[in-house]
Amino acid sequence: MRTPSRIGHNNLISSSLVPFQRCLEKSLSIACEKTLENLFLQAENASSNQQETKLFEQYNALKNNQDSIVQVLSDITKSMPDKITEQISLSNDEISLSLVEDEELEISLAFTQLESVLDIRFSNYLYALEKRLKILFASRNITKANMPFGVTSICWIYSQTLEVLEASILTKVSIIEILKKELNKNLHTLYDIIDKKFVDAGILPNIKKKVAMPHAGKNKRVGQEQLGSHGLNQPQDQSSTNQANSPAVNTNNVFHGGQGETQKSGGVNSSEIVKSIFDLMNQSRMQSNQVSQGSQASNIDNAMMDQTLNNLSKVTSVAAGGTEIDKLKEMILDDVKNETGIYYPTLTPQQQNSFDVMGMFYEQVKADNSIDGNILSSLNAINIPLIRTSITDDQFFNNPNHPARQYLEKLIYAAQKWHGTSVVKKLHQFSSSVASEFDGTPQSFDIANEDLESYLRLTERRAKKAEEKWVNAAKGKEKLNISRHKVEEVVENVAKNAVPEFVQNVIKYVIQDSLTLSLLRHGEDSEQWHKNINASTNIAKMANPKLIKELTPKQKIESLHHLDQTMDELGFSENDRSRTLNNIKECANAATAGTLTKEIKLSEVATINKNKTNAKKAGSVKLEELRDLTEVEKAELTKIRLMPYGTLFDFIINQQRQKIRRKLSWFSPVSNKALFVTLMGSKPYEKSLNAIAIDLARKNIIVVKKEEKKYFDSVLRTIFKKLQTITSASAS
Repeated sequence: MRTPSRIGHNNLISSSLVPFQRCLEKSLSIACEKTLENLFLQAENASSNQQETKLFEQYNALKNNQDSIVQVLSDITKSMPDKITEQISLSNDEISLSLVEDEELEISLAFTQLESVLDIRFSNYLYALEKRLKILFASRNITKANMPFGVTSICWIYSQTLEVLEASILTKVSIIEILKKELNKNLHTLYDIIDKKFVDAGILPNIKKKVAMPHAGKNKRVGQEQLGSHGLNQPQDQSSTNQANSPAVNTNNVFHGGQGETQKSGGVNSSEIVKSIFDLMNQSRMQSNQVSQGSQASNIDNAMMDQTLNNLSKVTSVAAGGTEIDKLKEMILDDVKNETGIYYPTLTPQQQNSFDVMGMFYEQVKADNSIDGNILSSLNAINIPLIRTSITDDQFFNNPNHPARQYLEKLIYAAQKWHGTSVVKKLHQFSSSVASEFDGTPQSFDIANEDLESYLRLTERRAKKAEEKWVNAAKGKEKLNISRHKVEEVVENVAKNAVPEFVQNVIKYVIQDSLTLSLLRHGEDSEQWHKNINASTNIAKMANPKLIKELTPKQKIESLHHLDQTMDELGFSENDRSRTLNNIKECANAATAGTLTKEIKLSEVATINKNKTNAKKAGSVKLEELRDLTEVEKAELTKIRLMPYGTLFDFIINQQRQKIRRKLSWFSPVSNKALFVTLMGSKPYEKSLNAIAIDLARKNIIVVKKEEKKYFDSVLRTIFKKLQTITSASAS
């Protein structure tokens, strides 16, 4: 087998990278040109001078950066394959590119829509490309979500490129919308070129671009020879049964890379696992002497089984669970006996295996704490449709992409992702709809998959939008606090030059507010900021006998006028403004005469607070502020700083160890505080990183493991290992 190499240095990938880069550059250039045309047209037809000026500013910003961002795209594109390879080599877990790293929600949504549209349009090309890359680099971690030249790679490159573009959100969104149209036209040609390069290189030259799902009717398990009109099969003789159920089958190579092993969807082929599980089950029954009840016993064929299950679903419901599955078997045998008059109906080994595997799957779900228990109502609703499918359709166990399997995976994934929310309870309506409309074919699950996927996508979008609101609010609060601290430092240095406390307070508590606003709105280099600084500096000098000599009469008048305007904008009354200005003039006269002291008698101005304080209230000091962190807590602090946004945590809220699940949305390197929200993006909660580290060390906060998107396959592996252990123990 060929050893993996760095993708960027592979000749085939390098040659494919050239047309790929040209296609992306061409599409971006056209998108920029059309966006410029739109901006110019909007500016010409603007409804006001202000709007016209704003649009032309956007036009000029994009015009000046157009060539540079194309170069940025070129650099990112060239580094993209190696970056992906580096990620793939770090872990065996399935990874995917971060689609968008922008903070603006509109841009994130635009890229999400772009990826969705392109993924649907070019799914046939992406399928073939994924298979060929897996062969070329012998890496099962290459998937549609992270492979070079894929749709997600394209969106990632463009998101990185637009991130460095100094343009408004609307301008970037406009570029993305035009990119969608251009890529829809251009990617066909690009993928044909790349496809030909792989074919010419002999990498799966005969692979079909489009996967044709097998027709449901062709997947039906054909029963043995039917017995009359009862739909029953006579059992095989003992010798043939023993041969079919012979334990001499090698299942050890399933997880150890045997020659026949097939890598699929990031792991061993489902059909191989299922075959090994069924062989072990048959072997276990042989060892336990669970054989047919003599020549009078008759196996139920799949057609009769399906009809019986259909009849039972109309008169009763069967919960999803191992014990319930055993009861269902008894109900089936009783129903067949009553309907046919056959005294000894039995299940075929294949049917028995299907029932038992589904029962063990349900028990695994029940025991998994990462899965919201409310999902059981949804599983109960589709229990019989799933069992009917597992018995009559080989593809259910063998094909991870079977519609029923996909629906089951979506349910489990949603119960993990939305653990503890009302979303899990709402999933029942989708399962109930499947159960009521199920006709024995996968089409019912196809429709349910589309509806469920649409609902989950909408729920995710709403949660992200709500979360974004709180993150922006936290960032705004953080920015305000940073500005206030900076302004406090500035005014403290300026105010100390004034002799009377009254003038110091005017600078600290009046001009300080104006400085904060100008810093937030216009920045430290703005004209407004410098005007406020100059005015506060001059007012301090006017109340200082030594420094007042540095001022000209014009500077004094302008500073007093600026102070009056500032107090007016901040809502001070005319009377307070007049008294404040008269007090400063009186201080200036005394300073000029050399008689100014701290005890100078001035008019009282109630709104100039002389007793403001930022001291903490008693009892507000936190534990993490009283002592240093231990070594264990420091290690936890390092971990939390490296955790990506979106990591889930369970917070223990009482002595009964009840939990609230929250998502890490953002943390500030300045205030050392982290922001959490619920899974639905609501109820923001702030906590210092040091406090989180302490609680992590004490197990009062628990990191939640990542949701599994291939849950059914993982359960099959668990079942196999358990059966292998049991069978080995019985044999010895």
